[in-house]
Amino acid sequence: MNREKAKRKGIDGGWGWLVCFGSSLISLSLRSLDPSFGLLFHDLFLELDIDSMKASLIMSILDAIVNFSGLLVGPLLKKYSYRQVSFFGSLLSCSGLILTSRANSMIHIVCTYSILGGLGTGLAIAASFVALNTFFDKKRGQAVGFSMAGTTLAMMVVPQLIHLLLDAYGFRGAMLIVGGWALHSAVGACLLRPFRVESSKPLGKPVNNSSENDTLLRLNDAETTKKVEYGTNDCENNTTTYEEIKQHGKENELLRKIKETFDLDLFKDGVYLNIIVGLSLYYVAESNFKLMTPFFLSSIGMSKAEIASCLSITAFTDILARLTLPTIFDRLRLKKRIVFWTFSILVGIGRSIMVMQSKGTSLIVIFVIIGFLRGATLVNLNLTVSEYCSLSKLPSAFGMFMVFKGLFVIMLSPLIGYIRDASKSYAICIHVMTLIISAMFVTWSIEFICKIFRKGKSDLNKKTQDVSME
Repeated sequence: MNREKAKRKGIDGGWGWLVCFGSSLISLSLRSLDPSFGLLFHDLFLELDIDSMKASLIMSILDAIVNFSGLLVGPLLKKYSYRQVSFFGSLLSCSGLILTSRANSMIHIVCTYSILGGLGTGLAIAASFVALNTFFDKKRGQAVGFSMAGTTLAMMVVPQLIHLLLDAYGFRGAMLIVGGWALHSAVGACLLRPFRVESSKPLGKPVNNSSENDTLLRLNDAETTKKVEYGTNDCENNTTTYEEIKQHGKENELLRKIKETFDLDLFKDGVYLNIIVGLSLYYVAESNFKLMTPFFLSSIGMSKAEIASCLSITAFTDILARLTLPTIFDRLRLKKRIVFWTFSILVGIGRSIMVMQSKGTSLIVIFVIIGFLRGATLVNLNLTVSEYCSLSKLPSAFGMFMVFKGLFVIMLSPLIGYIRDASKSYAICIHVMTLIISAMFVTWSIEFICKIFRKGKSDLNKKTQDVSME
């Protein structure tokens, strides 16, 4: 790792800021449409007789495909550069949006918008995140904060733009224009220039150890052959024995290639698993809270204008946190995981306090606070993974994290929905989300405490050895 850092010159500046802009352009072009899904598809759903349950299924499939595309991220980034993967993903996503403009059935929408668009979006955003981490080290938090702030700002503007487009061109015309502006993501992908090291090879690509592996394989084959020859006097059917050993060797080689391609040894790392499980729990709570907040505010008697104001306030303080806090955290050299761990529980507590309020100034103040805290957590969500893993492992590690997010959404989101239907209370549902965040906080706390005890025990043993040597 030290050798890797030593070869990386020009990080935290230079072309890296264009990479930051490109990453922002990709996420802004492909993800800012999500909050406007209902507004954009409303007339088409009425025309095709698609009810709320079917509409929810379309979005659920989209979210699942975006996350499960993480299975492909690691293998693709080992063979291709992040610019190529991101460009390909951008074209897939834009094609999905443009083809959706001709949709005349739910199956058509699922195939183009959810599957094709989701796969492209997942690949493009994951590749751009790896690129951003390659070009930034000490200022990584600032870069990610800047790249995410643009997307949040766009989420405030895009609904108004969609409204104007629908009035002027209808759904199909508006969807074509949406697909056209999403092509800006391809421009952003072109800015993800591979990082050059002293050997003039992209850092994102692994060193080719094929010659070394071939040598080892030849040695293993030679050793296997010797074992077969040694047993010829004791075994009547030497040909069968050799074929069995050869077949066994091929199976082992196939397993080895699969493990190397997907970096499956990451599953042996208990800390990594604790990290991605905890982050996935927070992601479930975050995505469901974002979905249910307007319904909760409506249930306490707020008008649409008041709800829009609360959401705008939250978005504004979210952007403010993303622009200011990463710079402070980077200068203080605070670990991304510790920052996320601290702010996440504050987010949960703040939301539980929010549901106990009625309309008024106190509710507005709480929205200001939880919006700011939310920005601090989301900036460090993905960075917590990249901070723990080396750059060579990051594509696979981030891809596995995406898959875990998808699995946890599938498992826990229906449960949260069931609790809402059974209790008839959005407040109880939001308290459940706080409990989910608390589960992450507790498991990470246990790990931190164990590390402190192990470190203390190790220091004590070292002092004891030093005293005995004296």
